[in-house]
Amino acid sequence: MNDHQWLMNSQALNTLRKLRKRIQAEFDINLRFSDFDFETQLAELKHRSHDTDTLNLITELEALKGAPFMTGHEPPERLYRGQKILQEKKGQDIYELIYGKDLALHNGRGKPELPRKMYRGQPVRN
Repeated sequence: MNDHQWLMNSQALNTLRKLRKRIQAEFDINLRFSDFDFETQLAELKHRSHDTDTLNLITELEALKGAPFMTGHEPPERLYRGQKILQEKKGQDIYELIYGKDLALHNGRGKPELPRKMYRGQPVRN
């Protein structure tokens, strides 16, 4: 049984009402909020729909939920010792996945490292 707390938001309900009308027009499917599998139906319709407005509404709902809608047929998430395995994409460095785009800000502690003037091993004030 899924957690439907994200539906207790007026913006989510308004978006769902708009989406329900578009799905009714495109697929002739009555989407009911009380069904336990309506998130699964949305995940399946996301891959079948060719309407950009419908896809935008589903994307907006996924953002409000905080997670994508799943059909249940997706492969399980790959884990190594309890940690998610990062998938490196072509042209993207693994360090960008870990630290973000700006690698200069990461010196291992997460703070920007400013250059310091040194004289005989001691820091010098300006």
